[in-house]
Amino acid sequence: MIIKSFAKINSILDILRKRADGYHDIFSIMHKINLYDEIEIKKNGGGLYVETDIEELNNKGNLSYKAAELFFKKASIKPQVSIHIKKHIPVGGGLGGGSSNAAYTLKALNEMFDYPLKTDELFNLASEIGSDVAFFLVDGSAIAEGKGEKIKKIDCDYEGCKVLLVVPDFSISTAYVYSKFKLTNAKGINKMAITVKDGCRMSILKQHLHNDLESVVLKEFDLLKEIKEKMIESVGNGLVSGSGSSIFSIIGAEVLQKGRRLREFFREKGFFCEIFDFA
Repeated sequence: MIIKSFAKINSILDILRKRADGYHDIFSIMHKINLYDEIEIKKNGGGLYVETDIEELNNKGNLSYKAAELFFKKASIKPQVSIHIKKHIPVGGGLGGGSSNAAYTLKALNEMFDYPLKTDELFNLASEIGSDVAFFLVDGSAIAEGKGEKIKKIDCDYEGCKVLLVVPDFSISTAYVYSKFKLTNAKGINKMAITVKDGCRMSILKQHLHNDLESVVLKEFDLLKEIKEKMIESVGNGLVSGSGSSIFSIIGAEVLQKGRRLREFFREKGFFCEIFDFA
């Protein structure tokens, strides 16, 4: 079995409050994009083996490994698969690659072993693995609340918009960014967050991109500030995805040519840069 494990962007990320368990309550609007890792899962004679083409990820801390381990334990099935992940999603870029791998591993194993777990059980396992994992159990776009594990799927009209993605050659630790983030006061939910409760239009949403974590990321990393400013100047918007280091613009047909020129500009600077459809 070979499956695609999609990346995500956050068009809105509001940090609402710090919780007693050390996590933060959030309100986020998340979208999958057509950048993906490839996961191949094969049954074997017994045991659980997970391997990627990035050596530093080949350990039991790999979220796909954790997902498989939890799945077999919950389903009361003897572990008997080998999993190989071909990585395309940049690590530490705020694109949810590890969380995506975990979620798609859960879904694939549940299908492979004839659905021993119900949907709510998969969501419970996802919340044990990490805050972003549950989002990848649903298709398309969704609102994430709580620490990220409470998911409401929303219909989003992408209106032909695409995502211009720039990834510098360094990663940023999510834990580090949150450790530097300071809530100045209790805040209400972004007005756009209420507007999209029953669906969204990307042509409108792209005018209201927001990420509370930018206050940390752009202060700490001057290069990201420069990249964002160039994107806004060229195509009208730009936003750090999650905790960074990736930055994206949502571009419509009216600026697609400018987006392509911008892609070449960033590639000449040595950055990973591509234009993706929403997935």
